[in-house]
Amino acid sequence: MRLITLVFGGTLSDPEYRQQQQPRVFDTSFNYMTDTPPGTDPDSGSPNLRADHELLWTKELRPGVVFEPTAPPKRGDGYLIFTDPSEARYWYGSDAITHSYTGRARTASLANAIASLNEEQRARYLNPPYTIGSAMIWPVRKKDRPTMNQARGLRALIADRMDLTLECIRRHYAGEPDSPLANVINAYADFFALFDGFKEFVEFFHFQDLVTPDYEEVRFYLPFDNFKRSGIWSSSQGGDAGWPSGSRSTTPRLKSVTLGGAPARSRRVRAIRRWTLCHQRVGLRE
Repeated sequence: MRLITLVFGGTLSDPEYRQQQQPRVFDTSFNYMTDTPPGTDPDSGSPNLRADHELLWTKELRPGVVFEPTAPPKRGDGYLIFTDPSEARYWYGSDAITHSYTGRARTASLANAIASLNEEQRARYLNPPYTIGSAMIWPVRKKDRPTMNQARGLRALIADRMDLTLECIRRHYAGEPDSPLANVINAYADFFALFDGFKEFVEFFHFQDLVTPDYEEVRFYLPFDNFKRSGIWSSSQGGDAGWPSGSRSTTPRLKSVTLGGAPARSRRVRAIRRWTLCHQRVGLRE
């Protein structure tokens, strides 16, 4: 386990967070499922995840522009709120960017792939810990439904995959209008306008591992076909057509879309560590 001590001005606004004094320890290996009350999920119920979102995403976008989401004292008032210089308020919610797909295993191909996993693989791919490397925030508004969180999960062409979500966001910044999330991204255009292009969005949320070095293309978990089929592979969608030779087994594909996953999440944690160190916000403690 590696702990990061974040030195951050002021105190956290969440009264339930156990470490109100600064500096506090930021544990990149902490599993938010462990502090989530029964009957809820970490994105809504984990006090540590909410506090970590507040701390991690409070930073400068560019000189003179600071993004500072705050957890209101009363949970019923929202998850995180950002008030801009004009006093306009914006609400944000938490979302996981990794997925086990156990709830989608209706096709024989996925059912067989899951059945073929051994105990260690099941723990790794189907029940991974929910750490900060898997967490993201998206804007939410009652008048704009579905939200990014909802659309990512409900639209089959995306199937909760962050690589496909990033491709939709890349197209938005590039002025390419067609994507499965175009209408939702346009509804929340004010959020995406906070960032000066796709590169700044990627760097702010530490998604560098999912794009090429020049930020021109997304690195997909699976071969990309321009959104012509579901984001999760199924044998009913053209058999093995379009898949690389040597990948006939469905198990490697399941691993690709579940953790696409684990390596990308781990590298995102390292990117978070590098950023905090470079900006003098942390001290590392082994």
